[in-house]
Amino acid sequence: MGFIGLPAAGVNSPAASVETATTTATVTVTTTAPGSIDASGTSASASSSSAVRWSGPLLVSGDFNLDSVPPGGDLPTDGDIELSQISDGQEAVLRSDRANLAVVPQGEKPDAARCAVLAQTQGQRLTDLPVAVGGKLCLVTDEGRSALVTVTAVHPQAQNVSVDVRIWQKTD
Repeated sequence: MGFIGLPAAGVNSPAASVETATTTATVTVTTTAPGSIDASGTSASASSSSAVRWSGPLLVSGDFNLDSVPPGGDLPTDGDIELSQISDGQEAVLRSDRANLAVVPQGEKPDAARCAVLAQTQGQRLTDLPVAVGGKLCLVTDEGRSALVTVTAVHPQAQNVSVDVRIWQKTD
């Protein structure tokens, strides 16, 4: 006599012959967060949406107002950026009385939004910043425009410096 619910001796239970199948799946998700920096150092946050107001070379020997088009020296001198001196004939020493200047990390190519963040979070005002040829500074002008300044040549005899400047339109 058997017990209720148990199979009789010699009978295989259907539950005893169940095979288990195991499957492994790998899922890869790639996303780009707003405002992140891609491999080239360019911000992925709508870098093409910021219109360039003015871009070009300048020869700086004093103060420059980057809000005027084209940028020019202010009288009296009270510009967004100024050449303070030339250090060892190799570096332009730049400063500002009105804007925070931030050194751009080497290899980075910031857009308007990234320049604004650098200037706000790492910028220095009233501080002499030595910048070698190829070095870049970000700032926000007196009227609120992001700007990128790249030193292209230092001219110790003439006491001036060549720079490439990109000034973006104001974003509200």
